Amino acid sequence: MTKIIDKIISFRKKAKRNKVDPITKDDNNNNNNNKNLDLLPREWFYSFEFFPPKTEAGLDNLLTRIDRMSNRLDPLFIDVTWGEAGSTSVRSIAVASHAQRYCGVDALLHLTCTGMTKDQIASVLRQVKSHGVQNILALRGDPPRGKPSWLKDDVSGGQCDRAIDLIKLIRELHGDYFCIACAGHPEGHPSSHSQEMELIHLKEKIEAGADFVITQFFYDADVFLEYVQKCRAVGITCPMLPGILPIQSYSSFTRMTSFFNITVPEYIMKRLDPVKEDDEAVKDIGCEIAIDIATKILTTPLDNGGMDGVHFYTLNLERSVTRILMAMNAVSTLSGSDGNDAIKENVNLQQISPSLAPMASHRRQYPWRPSAMERREKEDVRPINWANRPTSYVLRTEDWDEFPNGRWGDSTSPAFGELSDLSHFYSFSLGTEEDRLAMLGPQPLVPQDVYEVFAKYVEGKVPHLPWCETTLKPESFTIQSKLADLNRAGFLTINSQPAINGIASNNTVFGWGGPGGYVYQKGYIECFAGPENLPVLLDMVAKQESLNLYAVNYSGEEIRAGVDEGGVTALTWGVFPNREILQPTIFDPQTYLIWAEEAFSLWTTMWLNLYDFESRSYSLIEDIRDNYFLVAIIDNDFVSSDGVSLCDKILEAKRRSQET
Repeated sequence: MTKIIDKIISFRKKAKRNKVDPITKDDNNNNNNNKNLDLLPREWFYSFEFFPPKTEAGLDNLLTRIDRMSNRLDPLFIDVTWGEAGSTSVRSIAVASHAQRYCGVDALLHLTCTGMTKDQIASVLRQVKSHGVQNILALRGDPPRGKPSWLKDDVSGGQCDRAIDLIKLIRELHGDYFCIACAGHPEGHPSSHSQEMELIHLKEKIEAGADFVITQFFYDADVFLEYVQKCRAVGITCPMLPGILPIQSYSSFTRMTSFFNITVPEYIMKRLDPVKEDDEAVKDIGCEIAIDIATKILTTPLDNGGMDGVHFYTLNLERSVTRILMAMNAVSTLSGSDGNDAIKENVNLQQISPSLAPMASHRRQYPWRPSAMERREKEDVRPINWANRPTSYVLRTEDWDEFPNGRWGDSTSPAFGELSDLSHFYSFSLGTEEDRLAMLGPQPLVPQDVYEVFAKYVEGKVPHLPWCETTLKPESFTIQSKLADLNRAGFLTINSQPAINGIASNNTVFGWGGPGGYVYQKGYIECFAGPENLPVLLDMVAKQESLNLYAVNYSGEEIRAGVDEGGVTALTWGVFPNREILQPTIFDPQTYLIWAEEAFSLWTTMWLNLYDFESRSYSLIEDIRDNYFLVAIIDNDFVSSDGVSLCDKILEAKRRSQET
């Protein structure tokens, strides 16, 4: 939990300290025709706006989307809108709280004063504070229903007439606890008599306690740049983030620009009019226009009205924003192959898939995304087992008094508490029952049908598994086809990482922890293995001294091989200048047993229950649950240069077993 203004200031200090050159074509080939892309600073930030959906299914899908976009795109923050007179208060606060607690991204919560009393506002602020949200966007709000727009001198109809009164009330009640943002209007506000008066009102909001500004959207970058310069001329010196709304359809674009009186340059209409009936073509052009606007602002010096960050109005959509950021080199695209070239540099807007975008390594604090809650700010170690179910891990550790810092320590220590059983009831959405059947199989009859589902997940053809909330992690793309082969051979993988030895911490795929360091990790694979494959793994471990194996089944029967009794193992660690060695990912044998209970329960709660009792499909999933072992294999040889991965070793062991 961090004040967003502090993050912006810290970002600027870091960028100034690093003094890096702009990105050039030699660093990252880009097929976009905008030559200004070559002048983009290496370090700039962005944020996303979301609104709370009206239905439970929509809310569940939005939370999944925020989690995915936070992990893949790493925004500086998100903001969440607020309905008229607090009509969406419960959902808005829930989205903001969830984003911070489970997605690890700071949330800026809209708060409007339209139709609200001071007591109601005070009550909302107490709720917001209790949920750990520390950032507020103070707004007057939309006009009351039945009123098309605000008119000159209109007030909110509540006990705070305007946004400035809301800002003053927040400061009066909570001092400097909250970071407060306010709105700016580059093309003026309907209730202002003139742009000059609008600037005066904005300055008064800053003087009343607002920390930074987010502007209304616009489609002419020069309008924003001139607006910022005018603000600076009257003494407004705070950060001012430009609001950018990617065009999603011709009809919504013309409707919204008309409603908000937004100027549209002639060249934009000339590009859109010929394709206005083609939604995909409109979106492509919309992405290119957004890139042009953002790039011009980011490449303009701060003294001339430029900014080092932009704010995207997403409309709860993911693809356009992802495509824009990838084209602007903010994130990279993975090739999806096993070769050493894990990064695809040539970005084509029409070929970008949001699921393939990894978080920028220079912003990645750890291999996993930390919670944004203040109580967990010192947490820097987690067991690997929940890597693909981080929400479950946060839920299970929510009541801990302390969180591991520096080392995992003794898992039985009372300081760390116990892993709660709460998450056995936590299930992220796989959609409707029909969606789940389509994803996991409408009628699996033989084990190979199940193996194929796991393989397709690895190949990106199935978006989720019960054990995996998101798509395959970027680092696993380097071993993607081998993982698919493992699954088709009956080793049902739910977690993996390749071995790396001293890769630079700014590496696009494997890097974390900031620049100047080196990161390491041991090869790790976690899979369900049946009676025919478990002996293969045990024989392999017995013949190779570098391997450890831990296995447990549904009944709690344990098998260990190549393992001295006890021992927490560091699986990922990093060495950085002027810091102690960090080891953010570990394997703990005792914690693994707790995870195994959850892992086996998911066969029942999220797969078995799809089928009729006593059907062949029901019996198949039940048999896998009851007779397979959950196996974790650690390869302690992370320095070998022979190019043989842990996947290779398992596949070779399987091949040899079939020959004998």
